[in-house]
Amino acid sequence: MIGLLLSALSSPVFGQTTTLKSWQLPRDGVEGLVVNATISTKGLAFYKNFLDFWREKPGYDKYNLEIGESLSRRQGNRVWVSSGQRRFVFTTLPTQSDFIRPLSEQAAETTYEALITLSLPFAGGRDPDLSDDEI
Repeated sequence: MIGLLLSALSSPVFGQTTTLKSWQLPRDGVEGLVVNATISTKGLAFYKNFLDFWREKPGYDKYNLEIGESLSRRQGNRVWVSSGQRRFVFTTLPTQSDFIRPLSEQAAETTYEALITLSLPFAGGRDPDLSDDEI
């Protein structure tokens, strides 16, 4: 079993044929993932529609997102869009399936605007309110 693991780690798939000690994960490995963590058919419809609108955005492949869902008896199906520890959209899915597509479009737009806004302050230079170790 260990031999199989060692041979897998040194295979060309990982791009390196060095020993296990010097092997490291690729620094900029996978980008542009949108993970589906929905649990219902409505959640899946939201995910698919969101993905259609998301892929129309310029530079969409720079960001990794997760679309999650939870069920609530009182509030129905609740979905969210997050990246890392930040949640950009948190909403309840409508009871009628016809309204899921416009909601997905709005969620994609809101998420994209938030990600662009978050990246702007650091692109222009140094923020006077942050010290060097907080950037």
